Parts: sequence; structure tokens; C-alpha cells
Amino acid sequence: MNVSSESPQSLSCWTSPLLQAHQIPHWFSKRDPPDSNWIAQRLGSHNARAARVKQVHGSRCLDAATCDCDPLQLADAIITNDPLLVPIISTADCCPVLVVCLHSKSCAAIHAGWRGIALDIVGESLRALVERFGADPKHMVAAIGPCASVDRYEVGEDVMDAFTQQGLGEALRPSPSAHKAFANCSHAVRILLERSGMNRNLIESNPPCTIGDATFASHRREPENKVRMLSGVAIPR
Repeated sequence: MNVSSESPQSLSCWTSPLLQAHQIPHWFSKRDPPDSNWIAQRLGSHNARAARVKQVHGSRCLDAATCDCDPLQLADAIITNDPLLVPIISTADCCPVLVVCLHSKSCAAIHAGWRGIALDIVGESLRALVERFGADPKHMVAAIGPCASVDRYEVGEDVMDAFTQQGLGEALRPSPSAHKAFANCSHAVRILLERSGMNRNLIESNPPCTIGDATFASHRREPENKVRMLSGVAIPR
């Protein structure tokens, strides 16, 4: 397959200024993503391939080298230090989180919905990078991609309790509705990244809102629509 030279904008994806500034190949698709292997080859090389999992809103993180099986393994984060493997996850309101360690040349793609956030899928993923590849959080760069914004993501007591128990109460905003609040999932992810040792200046956490912008897929806006966005990251050459 030939890799296109078209710009990210012409291919309907959102680009992270922070990852772009560090020359980190990445992809946050919009409503109609290309094939995942096409994305992998665009980010990596002509023989790169996508590493995918079946996402279950948990806290399991897998090495991309173990993801090439049928059926897909159950997990919500993928890590690798192999430049020929590109971790790719899917979202439609949850936070897609892409992390690269410039020191160890390793990376992670994380699917972080509110359940995963409450289970600290973010911290689990960064610990896996450290333990498996010798990564250093101080040398990591991360971007949180398009997701539901706090202004539009009203939640119930189950989410409020889960965030509070994880020490993420500051990511909740009061709602005029009884027993509800607005959840700032991207801010909660930022907190978890910083708790794991990342430099706050190397975290991008102000992505577009999937609910408010119809160019993105949103389960909350269109619950009947099964379209999902794909997000992936490759190790910088």
C-alpha cells in the first residue's frame, strides 16, 4: 500500500501542536477514519502495521507484540518500542491519550473513558512503559485527543463517586441537576499523567469537544451511530 503525502487536515484528522512540535508521528481521526493499517504505514513506514485490541473500559495494558491475534485481546492500552508496530485505539467521546518517551523510544496509545480513568489506566500504562522499556516519565510527551468536554458531559453519581475515590474530585463541576455533575475527563487524565511523574508542560490537554463538533464521532450526541474515531502514535524516527 502506498502511503499518501496528503496533509492531516485534508484527510480529516486533528493534529496536536505539542506532538507536532516534537516531531512525533500521530493521528487523531475525525468521523470517517481510514483503515488502521493505512494509518500505521502513514505514521511509521511502508511495512509498519497497526496493533489493536478489543476495548472493555478496564485498566489492562498490552505490549503491541502480543496484540496480533484473532480474536483481539481485551485491553484498553497498547505500548511498544518497535518502530514497525503502531498502537491504535478507537473512541467516540472517551479520551484518546497518546504518549511517547523520547528517552527510551517507546510509546503508548490509551483509551481512557470515565471507567478507565477511575481505574487509572493512564498510570498503569506509564508504569508499563517504565518497567518494560526503561522509559522515564520526565522525558515523556503526551496529548489528549478529541473527547467530550466538561461543558457537555453531565454525569451521575456513579461517575462522581468513582472520580472522588480516585482523588479526582477537582475534575468535577457542579451541575444544576440534582445528584449530577459535569465531568472534565481530559483534566482528570492530565492529573493522572502528572501523578505518574510527567512534566506538566509536556502534556496537551485542551482538545476539541466531540459532542459539540459534528466533525467528530460522538456516542452521546448520536447513540445510534456506531462510527468510531481512530487514534495512533508511532515512535519518532
